[in-house]
Amino acid sequence: MILSKREDDAFDLIDRCKFIDNHLPDFIRTKREPDQRGLIGFPDTYGVIQALPSTEDAGRSTDATIVVCDEWEYHPYAEINYGAVKPTLGQSGQFIAMSTANKLVDISKSFFKTMYNKAKSGDTNMIPRFYNVWSRPDRTPESLEIETKDMPLWMREQEYPETEKQALGTVKSIPFFKPEAIEVLYANATLIPIEHELSQRFRGLVRIYKLPVPGNRYCLFNDPSAGKDDPHAIIVADAVSGEETAESHGKCPAEQCGEIHDSLVRLYNNAFNSNEIQATAGGVCDKTIKDLGTPNRAYRLKTDGKWNDKEFGFFTSDSLKRRMLWDLEKAVRLGQVRPYSKECINEFSQFIQPEGEDPQCPRGGHDDYIIAWAGVWQLIQTMPRGSMKVISFDYA
Repeated sequence: MILSKREDDAFDLIDRCKFIDNHLPDFIRTKREPDQRGLIGFPDTYGVIQALPSTEDAGRSTDATIVVCDEWEYHPYAEINYGAVKPTLGQSGQFIAMSTANKLVDISKSFFKTMYNKAKSGDTNMIPRFYNVWSRPDRTPESLEIETKDMPLWMREQEYPETEKQALGTVKSIPFFKPEAIEVLYANATLIPIEHELSQRFRGLVRIYKLPVPGNRYCLFNDPSAGKDDPHAIIVADAVSGEETAESHGKCPAEQCGEIHDSLVRLYNNAFNSNEIQATAGGVCDKTIKDLGTPNRAYRLKTDGKWNDKEFGFFTSDSLKRRMLWDLEKAVRLGQVRPYSKECINEFSQFIQPEGEDPQCPRGGHDDYIIAWAGVWQLIQTMPRGSMKVISFDYA
């Protein structure tokens, strides 16, 4: 039995088993039936190899003789699933766990690292085996340099470790947002979405926390996506209080992301708005916004904080992104913004600052909410302010 984080990964391992079987000598190879994508059998020996995605109960109540877990560090239910399959192996079965270590996960939160270290100290029946970067016979120092040219040091040590220490060590990192400030955000996240026509029209992607107040000014920023790998995030916030009033989050086509953007802008008193324009999704979303004639769009923000009054949309270069993130960090620390989505605050809490690197989300994480909030905060700080007239009058 083969368990992998994703179903497709498990199927890949089945394909490797088929490759090995196809290249066995004729006097060893036997009939293969069934011969399916996730299941192959060998009737002559009553053997079966089955691929399953790693879930809490995958493999429970089976009679497997060998269980192989691929990329065990990244299984979301590694510990629970281990408890499910271990009894099925009995005393004669074999459990094999393979993985690249995740340097962004501390040993206290890693079942894989915990079990590996227990095996090293003899606290389990498992036998530890470490295979370094040179285990691949065709790899040379020159080829390694080419493969890792664009990788930061911590990622190179994670994916191409030369020593066990490199593989198992964690990156020296700290939470990007102060934990105390995150606790305040959680405490203040008291509102729940209200029923609204936009939520129904866009099938739950839109969440309205507070309806617009006539005369109030709002800002909106959109971090779009193509709706396949990553979700989009749109945040609407009060331009004075920094309080979230609405959001959109989830996976949908980039065109629909632009439609949601336009609808929310118009609902919130023609909110001062902008959007990220990187990649194909950003371009498609931006074109939709332009075609819809979305009002009150912000000009393009430059790294120095000034506007490029000839273009629209944010092109978040590395330097501008750093500025946006650090400005947001200060706003969160000083309590100048108030998100209501617990999912958003969870994303804030996982954002880290690895030693010597730019702020980033951990592997497998997302920063969509963070970019949307960082964009909104830039708009709040830089939006044109109307003139104010002071009048006096007598009163009783």
